[in-house]
Parts: sequence; structure tokens; C-alpha cells
Amino acid sequence: MKRALVVGGTGPTGPHVLQGLLDRGYETCIFHRGTHEPPGLPNVEHIHGDPHFEETIAEALAGREFELVVAMYGRIRFIADYFAHRCQRFLAVGGIPVYRGLLTPEDNQPYGLKVPTDEASPLMSQATESKASKFGHLIYQTEKHVLELGTDGAYNASYFRYPAIYGPRQPNPMDWSVIKRVLDGRSHMILPEGGLLMTARCAARNAAHYLLLAVDQPENSQNQVYNCVDEDQFTMRQWMELVSTFAGAKLEMFSVPKALSAPAEALTRLMDVHNHCFLDGSKARRQLGYRDVIPAAEALRENVEWYLANPVTEEAYPNYPDPFNYAVEDRLMAAYGEAIERLKVEVPFERPRYYHSYAHPKTPGQGPDHRGR
Repeated sequence: MKRALVVGGTGPTGPHVLQGLLDRGYETCIFHRGTHEPPGLPNVEHIHGDPHFEETIAEALAGREFELVVAMYGRIRFIADYFAHRCQRFLAVGGIPVYRGLLTPEDNQPYGLKVPTDEASPLMSQATESKASKFGHLIYQTEKHVLELGTDGAYNASYFRYPAIYGPRQPNPMDWSVIKRVLDGRSHMILPEGGLLMTARCAARNAAHYLLLAVDQPENSQNQVYNCVDEDQFTMRQWMELVSTFAGAKLEMFSVPKALSAPAEALTRLMDVHNHCFLDGSKARRQLGYRDVIPAAEALRENVEWYLANPVTEEAYPNYPDPFNYAVEDRLMAAYGEAIERLKVEVPFERPRYYHSYAHPKTPGQGPDHRGR
């Protein structure tokens, strides 16, 4: 029987990957620290150990052999080194900070990421002094290392760039910031810059599908890198409206400038609200035949229903960043509304008039129309 190891496997994507491997006839086990044992995982063997260090990886996996390894957690570089010439197929999951301009948009000219961002876009091949830049460069080095091992014949390698993954058991369930406001009877949610930020997302079930397609097509996906995104993407405002509607009541947006948008930072994660991250997923569609196994809106509804049944608690998520400080939010909205009205009076500005660029003559005949066009 074919043997597969999933490193990680207890987060949002893991159960779908595990079930997919079992359905494909793999004798499957997972390697993780054992600190998270969520209910509902497929019935597979658990290997407990720390996948972050060379010595603990070797200790936990000594004497074990696998044809396929799916590395979704831990220090991927060390895992990749351990399995060099020890497995036939190595799939690794990394993050999109590998793209130059995601965390440090000022590094690109023009500013930020191009829209959409495909796999050939500039990467963090060099680090500047900022912490964000160094983080992105480490991701770049790991990805490059895995692919070089694949090119050198250590195994057949593929690499997957995950954006924000949503679904049950998220380490940082951003949607809870919206859901809880609905449950608490709020009518508005503060969003920066009209809620127009677009940041790439992928439903957990769809993210797993990318990996499983590569398992099914080792030749097509050999030494390839893929963006993993839902086919449908939404702005922050659209996301908030969908989540709140599924939670029971559509929240209205209260738009503020970036400088006043701290109450919304739980939704923006690491993104600058002036920097879109719209990933191009066409490579996987073209090479692997990818299509969403669940539409984004349906996956989002399922996600909201799960969190309504399994509310986020301080004990389970002690580092959840949203303070839900509604009194301060109300003061901010009131003060901002008053400031806007005062500015209209203190700094009146006549809006420019716009006329259509092409002639619209009122009477038959030649020559310029009534506006000289």
C-alpha cells in the first residue's frame, strides 16, 4: 500500500487533505506536536514530535518510510532536507509574503502588488532592514530550497502559495470580528477606505483540492509553484456584508481613512489597506484543471454556521486581536461624522463639472455642438 505523511493536518485544510489521501488509497498518518487534537479528523495514525527542528524531526520519523509527504506546518526547509532521497513526492505549502511588495508595498514601483499577481511576479529575493521584509525573504529562501531539491532529483517537488485560508479551526478566525458584532446587536462596522481592500482568500476545502490535484498529476505539477485561491474573490466590504448576512443581520459599513481604522485591523491582518493582493489562479486551472469544489459564498456560509455553533472564546483563542470596544467605536464614528460636516463648512470645495467627451448635438448639421465638441 502507498504511504503518505502529512506534516500538520489539524488545521482548516488538514482534514480535507487527509480524507482525500485516504480516498486515493494511501495509508496515511500525520506528524504534529500533539497540542491540537480537534474532533472530527479522519481516523489516521498520529506521530507526535516537533517539526521545527532537525533533531526532533529525525527523532520522530526515524525508520519511517513514505512515498508521499505533504508538508503544511513546521520549518519546511528542515522537513525538505530530511526527506531528500527518502520519498518520491514532496508537496510543500508556503505563504504569499514571498511576493515582493505584499508586506512592504513601497519596495515596488509602482507601489504595491500588480493586479492580478501571478506566480512569475517579483519575489522577496533580497531583504531590506524591515522585519516584514526579512520574513518574506525567509519564505522565499525556503521555497527556492525545496524547488532546487526537486530539480536536483531529491524527489518530485511542488510548492503551493496559500493566502488567507478560511474554514473551521482557523488559528486566527478573522470572521469572528464580524459575527460577534452581529450577535451583539451592532448595526455598523468600521472599515478603512470604503472597504475596498481586496486580499486573496481560499476556502479550506478548495485549498486541499489544489494539493490533491497535484497528487493525482505528478508529471504536470513537477517542480511547479501554484497560487491557491478561490475562483470568486471579494473586497473587504463585500466579505463583511456576506459574513454578517449569513450570521443573521447585514452590517452597514462606516468608512474611515486608514489613519483611523484601528478597529478594523483584525480583518486586515498584515495587509496595508492601500495595497491589494489579488492572486492569479489561472496556472493551476490551466495545468491541473482546477475548479472550486465549493463556491466561495457557499464555503463562507458554512464557515459562519460553524462559528455560530462553535463560538470563539478567550480561552481557546487567547491572542485574538479584536477588543470589541464598542464604546470607543461609537465615539470614533460620531467624532468623524462631526469632523466631516465641519470640514464641508470650513473648506468648501466646488466639485468639478463633468461632461461627456463625445459630441451630443442638439440640432442637425455639421460643426461643434453646444459645448464646442
